[in-house]
Formats: sequence, C-alpha cells, structure tokens
Amino acid sequence: MTLSDVSLIGKKILVGIIVTVVPFVIIAGGLWFTQHALSAHDAKKASVQTTSKPENHENGKNN
Repeated sequence: MTLSDVSLIGKKILVGIIVTVVPFVIIAGGLWFTQHALSAHDAKKASVQTTSKPENHENGKNN
C-alpha cells in the first residue's frame, strides 16, 4: 500500500464518521430545542396569576 492509498482510506473513514455524526447532532439538537421551547412555554403559562374569587353578594364575604 502506498501513502496515497492510506491517505484515501483515512479520508473515507473521516467522511464516514462525519456522515454518521451530523444527522445525530441535528436530531439531538432539534429534540433539545423542542424540549427547551416547550418547557419555557409551560413555565410562562404556569406563572399566570389567578384572580381571587368574586365576593359572595349574599353575606358580603369572599368565598
């Protein structure tokens, strides 16, 4: 095997690793972003304050 053959095999292995890792990173990043966006949305939704109950008009007190 010549040096150019070893170089070519090395390049093919490197391209194979990149082709395997890039989709994994895209999918994992998308899942992380979705989870982060939904949890931020839930936190905003949970922080909404509820109002007190209206007064009971019969006895003038809060329920």
